[in-house]
Amino acid sequence: MASLVTMAREMRRNVTLRQIRPTALEVSAEVVGDRATRSGKPGAYFLTPVVRYHIDGKRYEAEIANATYRRPADVGSFTTVLVSPDFPYSPMDPYGGLGATLRGALVTAVLSTLLLIWQIALL
Repeated sequence: MASLVTMAREMRRNVTLRQIRPTALEVSAEVVGDRATRSGKPGAYFLTPVVRYHIDGKRYEAEIANATYRRPADVGSFTTVLVSPDFPYSPMDPYGGLGATLRGALVTAVLSTLLLIWQIALL
């Protein structure tokens, strides 16, 4: 079930990225840290990079909406983000799309489905 939730979340992020891409600003952002969220496994976390960037003279700091990793980002490094002028606190990774989290969720969902079919066939 957690895999389906993860797949749905990643697909929504991908749709959002496609929607903001035509009007978004491409901005260079400095990685200032990571935000940790539980992954569902005991003691395991996903890390979302927090970046700082400037738009029209204003400074913003936010986590990248469609980027989640298992390793910390390199603090002090720079990356390119897309930022919608309407939602400046929701930067997105322009190369993000269906990321590693979604691939893992898809593999888990496929394997779970195959196991279910196999179990039904054995009955």
